[in-house]
Amino acid sequence: MVSRFLLMSQKQDKLKLISVTIALTSYNEYYELLQQCLASIAAQKGVCARVLVLDQKEHSETMNLCEILSSENIIFEYHVIPERGCAHSRNIALRLCSTDILLWTDPDVLLAPDWAETLGNALRERNLTVVGGKILPHWYKSPSWYMKTNVMADHYSLIDLGPEDRETDRIIGGSMGINVGLLGREVFFDEQLGRKDGTLLGGVDAEFCQRVIRKGFTVFYVGRTTALHQIPESRMKLSWIARKFYYGGMSRGMRGGWPRAMNKKRELTDYIVLGAFAPFYLFGLLKGKKKSRQA
Repeated sequence: MVSRFLLMSQKQDKLKLISVTIALTSYNEYYELLQQCLASIAAQKGVCARVLVLDQKEHSETMNLCEILSSENIIFEYHVIPERGCAHSRNIALRLCSTDILLWTDPDVLLAPDWAETLGNALRERNLTVVGGKILPHWYKSPSWYMKTNVMADHYSLIDLGPEDRETDRIIGGSMGINVGLLGREVFFDEQLGRKDGTLLGGVDAEFCQRVIRKGFTVFYVGRTTALHQIPESRMKLSWIARKFYYGGMSRGMRGGWPRAMNKKRELTDYIVLGAFAPFYLFGLLKGKKKSRQA
């Protein structure tokens, strides 16, 4: 009698869990970062999740880790996909998704245990189409002053609009979710944009959000859950920052329009950083506009 009651109770608890698909793409990332990211996905609470690990180069260690981390509620699937960049992998995830809710993260991100449940519930219960969560930095060594400026937040893929939920014009793919059932034909990513071939080209999520908004949908920031973007020493070098500004300008030139920062607050240190790296951004912007005209 007791065992039957426990089985019924467990079944009822199971029905309370929401079903989501979680996707991330790997391309020669540091295995330590990827391992930590997958472990944070395995620790998600309040969801039944199918996790699509899309690897652009086959790695047996990652495949074995997916088998080890799989549980009754969090099932990992390892897929080897072509090396065609971030947007292409996003579109593959869309084709493989079997739930209304699809969440994305990046292999260098650590997720809070309530991340999937919080974003999933926001999409499902509030009938939202696109949501994104707070992303804070996790530095591998003490950052220099210019790395902590507001203007660098975009280039390090960080977002902190406070603890409250609010409408915004774009979110960041390290903590992103969409309601596939509501978006319909809008569910695709522009494969001309996004990282590919070892470049730091961006803009894939921003273009997606702009297109969604033009069709009358809303994009929401959900500040009640947090993801940590791990920033190793290789991304704290001036050469990497200069390349990031260059490709940031190029992606903006390819998309059209003018630069629009998520964090618009500016202090003296921000203007110093802008003055130092603006030439790289402007050169990339001109290259991107040229590419756009030739397309």
